[in-house]
Amino acid sequence: MKYAAVLVLLVWSSMTAGCFLLDQAPPSLHPITQPTPIPTTESRVSTVEPSVMALQISDLPEGYTIKERSDVSYAEINPIARDEGWKKGYYVAFFRMNAKNYDITGISQQISIYPLNRMALIFDEVKNGIISRTNASVSVTELPFPKTGDRTIALRTIDANDSYGIIVYTVIFTKKDAFEQIEMRGTTTDYEVLKDITARAALKIR
Repeated sequence: MKYAAVLVLLVWSSMTAGCFLLDQAPPSLHPITQPTPIPTTESRVSTVEPSVMALQISDLPEGYTIKERSDVSYAEINPIARDEGWKKGYYVAFFRMNAKNYDITGISQQISIYPLNRMALIFDEVKNGIISRTNASVSVTELPFPKTGDRTIALRTIDANDSYGIIVYTVIFTKKDAFEQIEMRGTTTDYEVLKDITARAALKIR
């Protein structure tokens, strides 16, 4: 009897061991490898036309009207910009007026496309050109401004001899191969609005 019991136990063990091995997945002959993701590099040049990058009336506070919008022709560009490889550009201007209070504010944007290796030079030339307007009656002051694109600077120009009290704020910045100059001037100006529309303008460069 003991022998028969041991025999039954051995048979049952071999059967269950066989079932356990059958339940296992067969070993793979070739290891499964995950595809390696291909890194993507963002283009350093813009892929849309300057007109597409331009501010729209919907990007501005209520009350503004379009004054002008146009492609910039090669004949309009100064010789220095031509020498630096200017390719194409776009200009748009808006204004808001309250005739009753003799109040007017204008906002303009000029977009220019240059070779990438000339961006720093163009930025410095325009910045220095604005600063050079300083004289006995005109003051040009650099102001804190959120970093926009690759290079940014904001300048406030006040002419003590201006009887209308017009203040000019100018922001210049570069992003990719686009150089932008956004200006707000008038008897009423809002620096926070200028910050907002500049951020919107930068997002349009792609």
